[in-house]
Amino acid sequence: EADGVDAAFEAVRAVLSGATDLDALVVGAAGAEAAPAEARRLADRLAGWLPGCAIGVTSDSVTAHAGALGGRAGTVLAVGTGSVALGVAADGRFHQVDGWGPWLGDDGSGAWIGREALRAVLLSREGRGPATRLADLAEERFGDLLELPRTLAVGGAVARTTATFVPDVLAAAEAGDRVAAQILHRATQAWADLTAGAAAMVGESRVAAVGGLTSVGTLTGKWVASLPAALSVEPASGTALDGALLLARHDDLPHERRVLRTVAVPTREAAAPVQPRHEVDVLATEQVRDDLHDLDTRGAEDLVRLLLDAEETVPAAMAAARRELARAVELAASALAAGGRIVYVGAGTPGRLAALDAAECPPTFGTSPQTVVAVLAGGNEAAARAVEGAEDDADAGARDVTALGLGPRDLVVGISASGRTPYVLAALDAARERGCRTVAVVNNAGSPARAHADLTVELLTGGEVLAGSTRLKAGTAQKIALNVLSTGAMIGNGKTYGAWMVDVMASNEKLRRRARRILREATGVDDDTAVVTLEQAGWRTKTALVAILAGVDVDRAQALLDSRDGRVRDAVAAAAVAPAEAGR
Repeated sequence: EADGVDAAFEAVRAVLSGATDLDALVVGAAGAEAAPAEARRLADRLAGWLPGCAIGVTSDSVTAHAGALGGRAGTVLAVGTGSVALGVAADGRFHQVDGWGPWLGDDGSGAWIGREALRAVLLSREGRGPATRLADLAEERFGDLLELPRTLAVGGAVARTTATFVPDVLAAAEAGDRVAAQILHRATQAWADLTAGAAAMVGESRVAAVGGLTSVGTLTGKWVASLPAALSVEPASGTALDGALLLARHDDLPHERRVLRTVAVPTREAAAPVQPRHEVDVLATEQVRDDLHDLDTRGAEDLVRLLLDAEETVPAAMAAARRELARAVELAASALAAGGRIVYVGAGTPGRLAALDAAECPPTFGTSPQTVVAVLAGGNEAAARAVEGAEDDADAGARDVTALGLGPRDLVVGISASGRTPYVLAALDAARERGCRTVAVVNNAGSPARAHADLTVELLTGGEVLAGSTRLKAGTAQKIALNVLSTGAMIGNGKTYGAWMVDVMASNEKLRRRARRILREATGVDDDTAVVTLEQAGWRTKTALVAILAGVDVDRAQALLDSRDGRVRDAVAAAAVAPAEAGR
């Protein structure tokens, strides 16, 4: 995948957590078998980072096989979200069956089961298939089935999302649903076919199974019963991690020909003792892409293509962090609801992006300029130009946020591509000392920011077209994250009605036209009525909206809003309740 090498390298680096005094390291990387050039790039990156360490890169199916059978020959079925069977002969011959991904294969996998069950649901709804309890379960899990294609596509993880339906399929089958039971029967038949096919090609009778779905006893029992009698099923003796350790310790296993090995060998230029690399040097965002050694010779069209291609990887990084972003939105909404503030802290590009987001909140949501505040390393001067050395001043970070009079109702959000900017980390520490909730938004995995914030949002955008220039992909991801955080918090605090910005400050002709359009679209009144009501309300869009929707005058509308924390929908509902109570 795009930036897959960078993501894999960063993941390994984060897991090792500084333990770099290693004799050997083996990585089982998804897709390594189908992308040997990228596997070589990953091996070279690791060797460069760990000089003198023996590096091995192989497929994750190989490490799973080695772990499941303790490094011996045989066939291993791996079935979770995807599915693959790998046969390894004692003489090193390999044969893999399936593992082609959810569009071309992965038969019997979690994604396959979920897909087949959802297809059965849709066929039933259309009158082309039998009735099934799965229809109700699908609506409970995924909502409106008319929106199913969109729901599954959210976050770009269709296979993983589809696989979440498997527990419902299992439950339906146990409850006697024939459609669900048939799907699971076909799945276990696929498992048997994959296993038998791989075993036959390598001539080995030993078989084991690994993966999340193999923990379901009813399924594995049916799989075993469907296998040829000549195959001998063993319980898995270890995990993929055990397999990686075996391959790190031994180079004489049957898997060896599928392990790409390398060691960073000192050259004449590097004959002197290896100079220690600063921790920043190994950050994913600092790495130079191997394919851009001639970047300075490229033409304009090629440069634009490269830059746009790089930016296309940002949505996937955002989707991977959506749960943490959702939690950050909840924290921000809670801060505003309690009368607190959202305080952004950043240095350089992150600080300037934060200042932009904070500046846009008053005109968009009608908030006070003190509701969302940006604190920049180097002060307001840094908003227009770089202030050298400001990001390294930890004392200033603590001092600048303390000057805001922070309290437990406030949320402080530190933004740092590296996740280790001294100014930002010190500001987060000072905020926590004053009882604030804290969030860190970073672009590298396992950064020091984790120890300084209650919640860390990792936007793993990887290497840049210009190595280390985090105003590019990293900056784009940061801007999106701030958009999501502030907008989500404002929506959660009644600053909108539907998708309309009803707290917009109609301070110029463009915004007055927008206010008129909002009233027309949200209520169905004509433009003359919208203008008259807005004028009566002093061009307070939200007040005018409640007046029209509730059928009250603008003073009553404002009173209703004040009694319902400024929420249009609640204010209109309260207006409907009041006459009914008066009648009783």
